[in-house]
Amino acid sequence: MNPGRYSRLVLLLIVLLCLLPLLAAWFSYRYWPPQGGNSAGDLLPIQPFAAASRADWPGKRWVLVGQFQGSCERACRQRLFTMRQIHLAQGEAAGRLQRVLLYSAAAPVAADGFVQLAVARQRLPARADGFYLIDPLGNQVLFYPDALRPDKIIKEVQQLMKVNNGLG
Repeated sequence: MNPGRYSRLVLLLIVLLCLLPLLAAWFSYRYWPPQGGNSAGDLLPIQPFAAASRADWPGKRWVLVGQFQGSCERACRQRLFTMRQIHLAQGEAAGRLQRVLLYSAAAPVAADGFVQLAVARQRLPARADGFYLIDPLGNQVLFYPDALRPDKIIKEVQQLMKVNNGLG
C-alpha cells in the first residue's frame, strides 16, 4: 500500500471518529426529541406573589401557601395534612420550607407550624383548589391541585430544594 494513501485513510478515519458524536447527537435530537419537563404541579409564570410583599411574610425560605375562605371543611383539612406531610418529608431540609395559610374571613383552624396571614379578599391568589410553592425571592413557582398524590409532590419539592441548595 502506498504510504501517502495510507496516511490519508488514517486522517479520514480520525475525522470521521471526531464527527461521529456530533452526528449521533443531531440524529438522536432530530428523531428522538427530548421529553419536556414532567412536573407534578402546574408551572406558573415567574412573577411576585402578592402576599410575599408583606412585612410578616417568612422571607428567605421556600413557602407552601394554602388559601382558605370560610370554614375548614374536609378538603381544607386534607390540604393542611398534605402540606404538613410535604414539610415533614423534607427531613433536614425542612427548615428551609415554611407553610403559610392565607385567609380573608376568619382563621380556618388552629394549625401548628403554619403561619396564618389575614389578607383582603382581592389580594387572595386566583386558585383556591390547591396550594402554591413560592421561592425565597417571593416569586410564585408551582401550583399543586388538591387532586395530586402527595408522594409526587414530595419528590418534586425534594428535588427542587436539592437543585436550588443556594436559595433559602
